[in-house]
This record gives sequence, C-alpha cells and structure tokens, in this order.
Amino acid sequence: MLSQFGPSFLAAFVTLFIVIDPILVTPIFASLTKHESQKARLKIAFSAAIYSVVILLAFGLVGNTVLHHLGVSFAAFRTAMGVILFIMGFRMFFDPDSETQAKTPGPKASARDNIAFFPLSIPMLAGPGAIATVMLLMGPQVPMIEKGAAISAMTLVLCIGVLMMSFASRIGDALGRTGMNAITRILGMLLLALSTQYIFDGIRTGILEKAAGAM
Repeated sequence: MLSQFGPSFLAAFVTLFIVIDPILVTPIFASLTKHESQKARLKIAFSAAIYSVVILLAFGLVGNTVLHHLGVSFAAFRTAMGVILFIMGFRMFFDPDSETQAKTPGPKASARDNIAFFPLSIPMLAGPGAIATVMLLMGPQVPMIEKGAAISAMTLVLCIGVLMMSFASRIGDALGRTGMNAITRILGMLLLALSTQYIFDGIRTGILEKAAGAM
C-alpha cells in the first residue's frame, strides 16, 4: 500500500500544481495586496489557502456523488475533464498571457472586503480546473490510498502557494514577464500530456463498461 502512495502522490502533485498554478497566481496576488504590510499579506495568503482546501475537499468528497445522482458516469466525467484540462494546457502553452488574463479579477476586486475568498480562493486557487481535477483524483473507483495521496498533494501545493504569495513581489521581480511566460509554457506542455491521458483512460473505460454491459 505504501509503495502505491508515492507514485499516486507524485502524479496528483504534478497535476494539481499545473492546474492550480501558484506561479501564475503570484503576480496577481502582488497586485491585489500591493498596499498591504508583509504580515497582512501572509494572513491573506494563509486564509486563501484554507478556503481553497475546504472548497476542493468538499467537491472531492461529495462531487462525484452528485454526478452519480445526475446519471453521469465517471468515465464520461473523466473524458470531459480531460478535454477541459487540455484546453487549459493549450492556452498556457500557446498564449500564456491569455491564461493570466483569465485568472485576473476585475478592476473592483481589490476593493472587496475579503479578497482571500474572492478572487484569491475562487476562482484563482480553487477554480473550475482545480475542482474538476480533485473530483477526478478522488473518484468513486479510486482506492483510499490514492485519495489520501491526492489530499496530501493538494495540501502541499496550496502550502507552496502560500509561500510563493508571501514573497510575491520578489518572485515577480526576479522572474520578470519573460520568465513567467516560459514557466507557464512548460507547465502547459505537461498539462497537455496529462489531459490527453485522462481522455484516453475515460474513453477506454467507457467502452469497456459498455462492452461488459452488453455481454
């Protein structure tokens, strides 16, 4: 069982790190909190991570049950989410600026009372892609050891996000726009490969289920 945890954790960590993309969130966080003290920034970043853990865990635990009641098979959901993640990866690879704009909140967002929940937690850290990925990694047919690995990976990614947001201004200055775009393209390429595998697995499982039902 423990030997299965390592590979499952690594796969979940890579997928969630790419989808949540704390690197991309960093410059947006710096812009939203530019007038805050370092202590206030840390508090906001930590609160955003807590909100995100609760949201993603809730969808991971009950989201698939909702799909079952709607009559949607897990194979169909896996394929659909693979397509969504493929689109995200395509956009990250070929047009990283559009991905930044997609996650950037409106001009009035910084004036809201609780930016830790909106827009930092939703839709930046716990966006549709992250929610879909967690539901995928914690599906009904997934063994408990793999679900535990997914929860651990999700928590680690968000902890890294807190750390990066705490040093947002320094990281943004060090990487610059060119560096941010280069990293986004690399992550996009990895997400394209992972999403393609999800699509293949979903289609294969769906076909096998229909074949088994026909027999």
